[in-house]
Amino acid sequence: MKKLGLSKKIHIITIAFLLILFYPGTVSAHLMIIEQVEEGLMVVRYDDGTRSARAEVTLYDEGGNVISEGKVDREGYYSYDPSLPLYRAVADDGMGHRASWVRGEESLWLEIPRWLRALVGVSIFLFIASYASYRSGKRKEG
Repeated sequence: MKKLGLSKKIHIITIAFLLILFYPGTVSAHLMIIEQVEEGLMVVRYDDGTRSARAEVTLYDEGGNVISEGKVDREGYYSYDPSLPLYRAVADDGMGHRASWVRGEESLWLEIPRWLRALVGVSIFLFIASYASYRSGKRKEG
């Protein structure tokens, strides 16, 4: 049986990855986000705009002590007493999605459009595959 070279293996893996990525029947993962709507109200949603109706929210003070916990309502909202010394909130939907919010911190990652984040991820993968192919060719020449 003829062995495939590293370059051909990388090309096959790259093509398989792209086919899986762009296959319309696949389910793409999405990012969970927890945000404070106003004092006393948090919302848990995914980056595609849908709300999580199953997330559990835990609120912490600055010392890391749990000050409140419970489930969101059907619309993805979690209400809490606004007099609580809220510092950090964590949401978990029980399906592998987990989000965190910290008072005074904003995530610039969420401002980047989803398609651009995907493009950067694919570009990094292709760069690594191209570099490995280049190094494989250099070894054969030397």
